[in-house]
Amino acid sequence: MKYNIILKKLGYLFLSFALITTFISCEEDDVTPEPNGILTDDVRGTWVVDMYWDGDFYDHNTISTLNTGDNDADKIWIDDQGHGWGLLAKVNFDPNTLTFSATDADEHYYGVTVTINGSITKGGATTPSGETVDSIHFEVEFSDIPGEPWIYEGYKSTAKIEDYP
Repeated sequence: MKYNIILKKLGYLFLSFALITTFISCEEDDVTPEPNGILTDDVRGTWVVDMYWDGDFYDHNTISTLNTGDNDADKIWIDDQGHGWGLLAKVNFDPNTLTFSATDADEHYYGVTVTINGSITKGGATTPSGETVDSIHFEVEFSDIPGEPWIYEGYKSTAKIEDYP
């Protein structure tokens, strides 16, 4: 019986040693994934914009710019989330100049085509809360309302309540 108690204590000691060694031997790897053309947060995100239709103010709302499914460095999605005429289109993007454009691109909400020209300006806007953030400006012409351009202009969202529409 005394022999069983000694074996039990040795078993607990061995188990404790194994657990301590496991925790101590684990080192945190400082691994940074390769970007592989993935867009930075400078480009993708939520934007607070004023929308103008054919020169007249239409609404103050949010839109999104997103990576493509393939993480293309030279393409982005623009989505007005149905807040304007309905814009969801993949456009060409130049990461060096932060400009984007498309001619007769498919618009995926209503099955029309769009022509888009726009740009992002680093530090080009000041939010209502006083922060300096990136600005966005682009013009869209929809094939179902030719000659009636939509203009979107605004700033990168800070996620602060006072900065939202």
